[in-house]
Amino acid sequence: MKLFLLLPFALLTLSVVAFAEVEVDDYTYLTVNVTGFDKIEGSVRIAFYMSDDGFASDLEKAVYDAAEPVTSETVTFTFDFLPAGVYAFSVYHDEDNDGELDMRFYGPPSEKVGASNNATGRMGPPSFEDASFDLGIEPLEMTIEL
Repeated sequence: MKLFLLLPFALLTLSVVAFAEVEVDDYTYLTVNVTGFDKIEGSVRIAFYMSDDGFASDLEKAVYDAAEPVTSETVTFTFDFLPAGVYAFSVYHDEDNDGELDMRFYGPPSEKVGASNNATGRMGPPSFEDASFDLGIEPLEMTIEL
């Protein structure tokens, strides 16, 4: 009978020990300041990628995306849940707040764009390699000029 009463206590103890082994140090703070807006209106949108597959062109392949309203000359994103790893992000000013990057009829975007490391491309978005950065355990802050 005593063994039966001790079983729930033993299971609770084991689950607490297993939970204590979860590493919380694998996450860090990333702050991204976006500047260079022509107009203080609309929103700024950001998308994170962990490979060149779809980078800066296919939101479906992003590992995370977010939007913030443009209410001042600088919009700040703060992320505290991204696991350590290699990332690149693309960002654009969605002036008309329609959720899409507007393009000119002859190709280039009509809304301002940017990327991590302030990387630029010649005839399109920058490469993942140029925009990628290592997010480690130390907090990181980046400023992106559109």
